[in-house]
Amino acid sequence: MKTITLIIFSLIIYSFQSQAQTQELLDNTWYLEKVVIEGEEFFVPNLGSPPIAYAEFNLDFFNTEYCMSLYADIEYSELSNFIFTGQGLTFEGCGVEEYDMFDAVYFYDYFGFEVGFYQPFSYEITEESSTLKKLTITNTNDDKAVYYSETLSTQDIDGFGTVRLYPNPAQNEFSVESDVDIKQIKMYNQLGQVVLEFDDIKPQPSYDISVLSKGIYFVELSSVQGKKTVKKLVKQ
Repeated sequence: MKTITLIIFSLIIYSFQSQAQTQELLDNTWYLEKVVIEGEEFFVPNLGSPPIAYAEFNLDFFNTEYCMSLYADIEYSELSNFIFTGQGLTFEGCGVEEYDMFDAVYFYDYFGFEVGFYQPFSYEITEESSTLKKLTITNTNDDKAVYYSETLSTQDIDGFGTVRLYPNPAQNEFSVESDVDIKQIKMYNQLGQVVLEFDDIKPQPSYDISVLSKGIYFVELSSVQGKKTVKKLVKQ
């Protein structure tokens, strides 16, 4: 009897943990670091001003973007698994060989858009620090895609410093709170195109973004020490 009780209790705990993982999956925007195909690592290319690779999960809908964009209907299970039940892929590309090559690895080799797209994927979320989460998604070939809840870069790892954009979402303007001196601010759309640039950085209350349409943008901040970091900003 004690063994049966222990098994039931363990199943209940596992169910709660799975639900918590799913909620974390939904609550974050996930930024891709790399995919691993048959043991070989393919990192997101960085040629200076690349598009940002990210994924977003909703209750019944999934999208991930780099140069191309993948949209799919999604169903979750209580075993930290999900499956796609319908999908679409845009084909515009970036027109840069390195980016388009990574696109092919990500969307075709990893997600198997042309073959095996309906396979189940398993996922695991781990805490790398008090503010950073890591998401690892594994397909049935044991290939992996590794994401983080914040954008990562060599400069970030070296220690850019604490920086915050607010309000976020923003409407017509946003401000920057940072413990380092900012030299330049660039804003990119989801295709990696520069849409706004602020070069004369002085202590000021806000930056005007009223000319931008609603959507997701990526704000690249460069410090006077030559370090960079990228933050997501939602324009309402």
